[in-house]
Amino acid sequence: MTTPASTAQALELLADNGIDRNWLGQAIAGADSDAKVESLTAGVVGTGQVGENVRCKLTWSPNQDGDLPTSVVIKLASSNETSRAAAAVTRTYVREVGFYRDLADAVAIRVPQVHHVSEDQDANRFILVMEDITPAAAGNQLTGCSIEQAELAVAAAADLHGSTWDRDDLADLPWLDSYNRQAIEDRVGLVAALYPGFVERYQDRLSADALEFGAWLADRYRDWSLSRLDLPQCLTHGDFRLDNMLFGTAEPAPPLTTVDWQTPSLGPALSDVAYFLSGSLERTELRSAEAGLLAQYRSRLGFHGVNLSEGDCLNQYRLASPGGFVMAVIASQLVGQTDRGDEMFMVMAEGSASQSLDLDTRALV
Repeated sequence: MTTPASTAQALELLADNGIDRNWLGQAIAGADSDAKVESLTAGVVGTGQVGENVRCKLTWSPNQDGDLPTSVVIKLASSNETSRAAAAVTRTYVREVGFYRDLADAVAIRVPQVHHVSEDQDANRFILVMEDITPAAAGNQLTGCSIEQAELAVAAAADLHGSTWDRDDLADLPWLDSYNRQAIEDRVGLVAALYPGFVERYQDRLSADALEFGAWLADRYRDWSLSRLDLPQCLTHGDFRLDNMLFGTAEPAPPLTTVDWQTPSLGPALSDVAYFLSGSLERTELRSAEAGLLAQYRSRLGFHGVNLSEGDCLNQYRLASPGGFVMAVIASQLVGQTDRGDEMFMVMAEGSASQSLDLDTRALV
């Protein structure tokens, strides 16, 4: 429900980015179209840490055959200076624009249709005008999900990975990072620099097991990363979690749409799966469902011609399990701090540590 405060904030965000009714009409219908946006109402949606999302309800004149959208979501650079600075360092805006411009039509996973994409890298700004997926409910990292929703997510991950498995040509995209020795060394330095601040901020909120595992991971981060260097690579989402998923509640919304493509890269496939499951299901619930979900993932890969053995799948999944802890360390220290963000990072860190300890990941490094 749009509140007056949400509307005022949304209109301010649009104005700051030079967006009004005329701009939207041309961006969606085209500069040569006779269709014009007659009215626009707006409200802020989502809880993004790195970007802003505004839902716009539109009326058009004319709207022949009803082919123009009456609701869109506009994604913009964050209004928080710390988060925007982090986006510049980590190239999240560049990657999201690159994904929707170059790859959205080439992957099997369901993503929003984009009506307009533009960027100004010098100003660290971008504009994405996207399909409004409705009726749908956004996932919530803090409350977790059902097994049925986990099955949808695992299937979607397999579609993404299977449709890009060992695609050497993707490495030619200048905005897309690869998982290689140089990338590992760069990340080693980043983790080393950020980990002390992470511990200082959260040590009173983390369990003893999580703190012990985090200390091991910080010390062995290079070894862990190199242990995954020769695994098959594909396009990964990089932040494949509930907050970045829209679950359709009725037609015409699809069962699951994955959003927030700010961290795609070429890397080991099971990263997305382990990351999602560690932060979405309580550990005892996951233990009973884990084998079945991995079997479903492998079966779905088979539809894309990818044959991954049960043993290889399990070992890659085990090796991937520390990823959620790494994300919690890096993201928490780079984006603007919020109460919800702190809770989310604790879910990531605790879930990843618990998963890694349960699977005895350290024995593989």
